[in-house]
Order: sequence, then structure tokens, then C-alpha cells
Amino acid sequence: MPVIRNINELKKYINEQAKKALQNGKYVKNTVIETGKKHVDKDVYSVYTPKIYERTGLLRESWDVENTDDGIAVFNTRTDGEKYIPETIEYGINYDYSGYGYAYEKPRPFIANAREELRNSNALKEAMKKDLKDVGFDVK
Repeated sequence: MPVIRNINELKKYINEQAKKALQNGKYVKNTVIETGKKHVDKDVYSVYTPKIYERTGLLRESWDVENTDDGIAVFNTRTDGEKYIPETIEYGINYDYSGYGYAYEKPRPFIANAREELRNSNALKEAMKKDLKDVGFDVK
């Protein structure tokens, strides 16, 4: 641990360690991804029964994490050619499928719902505690 001479240095050190824990840890990332998967199942897959096609499961399984200046970004990566599928499903725009017996123009906001669930729970707080413990902080 470096020598810390004032509150600003302490704040900087803690923020650096928190970012390191977030970027190198697994608990926050896994919490976000698992919540996203749950909302794909609940908000996208469960709202109708496909009659003509078989689900690939790609929307549920297509998640990635990137480091950012602030920490991390977690996002769904499902594409179909050049088309970014999560945007189409989330907002109900740019659908080019028809005849499946479901109003595809209807938004199914699985990302917004996952964010809302995480915002209204302690799941991220608890996951961050675990990631901080992994970098050596004694977190209660």
C-alpha cells in the first residue's frame, strides 16, 4: 500500500482499487450477466410461444464485458448479420420478420428491466464487496 498523505490521496487510492476490483473481478460481471440472462428468459422468450422457428438461445448467451474509464460496460452482443438484435427487441423497432404469430413491433425491454432490477436490489453491492475482498479490502 502506498504512503497516503491526505484525504485526496486516500480517495484516489480507494477509487483506483475499486476500479481494479471491478475490472479484474468476476462477481459484479457475473451478477449483471446472470440478471440479463434472466430477463431474456422472462421478458423476451417467455412472452410468446414460437410456432415457426426454433430459438437458438443466442440472445441469452451473447454477453460481453469491456473495461471503461469508469469501470466496466456489460452488454449483449447478439447480431444477425449487420443487425444489432438487442436494440430491435429492446425498443421494438426495425423488425423485419412477420408471420410468427407475435406482434414483433412490441418492445420487450429486457435490458431496461435488468437494470431496474439491479438498481432496486443489493445484488451489485454484495457482488462488489466480494470483488473488493478479492483485491484485499476487508469489507463488511
